[in-house]
Amino acid sequence: MVYMAVSLYVEAKPIIEYYDLKKDMDDRFYQIFKSDNMTLIITGVGKIACAVATSHILSRNLLFDEDIVINMGICGAKNDVQIGTAYIINKIKDASTGKDYYTDVLLKHEFYENSIETFDKPIEDASELEEALCDMESSGFYLSASKYVEQHRIFLIKVVSDRIGVDIVDKNVVSCLIEKNLDKIDVFIKMAQDFMKNENEIFKRDELDLIDEISCNLKLTKSLREMLYKACLHYKVRTGKDILFLKNNAVGTVNNKKERGKYFKLILSYLKQ
Repeated sequence: MVYMAVSLYVEAKPIIEYYDLKKDMDDRFYQIFKSDNMTLIITGVGKIACAVATSHILSRNLLFDEDIVINMGICGAKNDVQIGTAYIINKIKDASTGKDYYTDVLLKHEFYENSIETFDKPIEDASELEEALCDMESSGFYLSASKYVEQHRIFLIKVVSDRIGVDIVDKNVVSCLIEKNLDKIDVFIKMAQDFMKNENEIFKRDELDLIDEISCNLKLTKSLREMLYKACLHYKVRTGKDILFLKNNAVGTVNNKKERGKYFKLILSYLKQ
């Protein structure tokens, strides 16, 4: 299943038509549109509204390993970015907190990647913008979605609608900008779904056993185990090699958190080589 969060109906309209989504008449809180393979929710503007709506749709559905979660919509940009260009977001900065968040795009694709900055209100001066792109939803969406699915199953696709301080957003053009990118976006979505379906086949049985052994020996918490799994996944996707070399660097059972931290960092360093 593809779960998609879109802030405005004008952005969602071409997506609804492209995928022939039907309105869910049972939900009293949000405009939700569905097909057998996609659920789209119109979140409203702003990171809080987007976070709440994303949580609403994800918490009410049984999630599977092959499901992906997407935030799609328009964004502003600095003057040197071309209007109509679609980007996969690889970094999110929250302007109000100063915190940075990094997405985890493992699969190869044909989009450009770029960073985005989320503001609490529209900005009119490009000098306020530290990243290349800006919007009002990305950080809220990402923080909410990451509570339900792993980072590599979360994607943000943004289409540039205006240059800050130069262009005025024309609502009549917004749908057209989204529509022009939908064929390319559809290819990406199918690739992402195929990747997630095949993820469990990436590791051999002895590799999974090794991950379990390392996790047990180091007494890893759930979050640290997920970090180890992701690092192993990154290594395999990047190099095409197996992770069995870690057997030569395996450690026995640790006795305290300091030892665990030391050996865990060491193993992660091997996987980054």
